[in-house]
Amino acid sequence: MPCACKADQPDYPITDNWGPSLWTIMHALAERGGKVITPSFREDEKRQWILLIEIMPKMIPCPNCREHAQEWILKHPITAIKEIPHSEIYDWLTSWVYNFHEDVNQRTGKPSFDKALLAQTYGSTNIVAVFKAMKPFIENAIRLSGITLLPWQKWSNYLVMLRSLYGV
Repeated sequence: MPCACKADQPDYPITDNWGPSLWTIMHALAERGGKVITPSFREDEKRQWILLIEIMPKMIPCPNCREHAQEWILKHPITAIKEIPHSEIYDWLTSWVYNFHEDVNQRTGKPSFDKALLAQTYGSTNIVAVFKAMKPFIENAIRLSGITLLPWQKWSNYLVMLRSLYGV
């Protein structure tokens, strides 16, 4: 089945199966940005975001989507978060994830999303439920050798760490 980028691909899970869940998780996490449960975890929050984003392309089943994600992240490094004051983390993260997603939407011919609706749409998202919905599709891609197990495990662990920092 083809992925959203319209390139011929092996029969891995289509982007409609895992893509919306991945974006929902990313937006929902960004909505919690800067809201760590203890101020002493502020640097941990930044570190976990860097780890999560840097490994993310390696767990994306579509090879072309994976390449596009790597290119976007290289042009817009998540490591810039290190220099962002804590009071600006929320705005920076929500914009970073939004801009990344909008770039994908534009490239794939999907409609733009109103940035003003981010908090309303993703602020109360049950990240665990969305993760559980996405997991079988990623595991299927691993079985089909579309991606390897280690990046998925690492990404999942970084997600758990961020969730724990946010108390969700």
